[in-house]
Amino acid sequence: MVNNLSDLVNLTNLRFKIGELSKMAGVSTRQLRYWEQKKFISANEREADQDARVFSFRMYIKVLLIKHYLDEGYKLAAANEKSKDVIEDELWLHRFFEDSFKGIELIDGKRAVNLGFFDQENRQTLYGFNEGGKISYAVKPLPEKEEEQ
Repeated sequence: MVNNLSDLVNLTNLRFKIGELSKMAGVSTRQLRYWEQKKFISANEREADQDARVFSFRMYIKVLLIKHYLDEGYKLAAANEKSKDVIEDELWLHRFFEDSFKGIELIDGKRAVNLGFFDQENRQTLYGFNEGGKISYAVKPLPEKEEEQ
């Protein structure tokens, strides 16, 4: 069983050359270089034998956000600021779920996400269910033998 979602897929290892990033995001390489010059985005540090600049998955997300806000009518500086706010919220949410996710279990024959202890005494566990898009939660007491330990 995978106990940590980040063990399953580590997006930090994804790297994209500027041409790939340009095609994936629908932004010209010229625009990307300008945004990089303005310090709105940044390429990874180049390794000794690496000629091409490469961008991380996080920069890909930032480029998509900047482009989205530009398409919404924001000026570049404002689009960059709005993208920073969204990324900060997303990082917080990611850390929250990474810290609270304890695994996937079968509860009463249904797949459930174990979200950790519900109470200060660590006697109850919070589970989340998704049945056909309907989200629900349940608090279940620990089995007696686990509670005694």
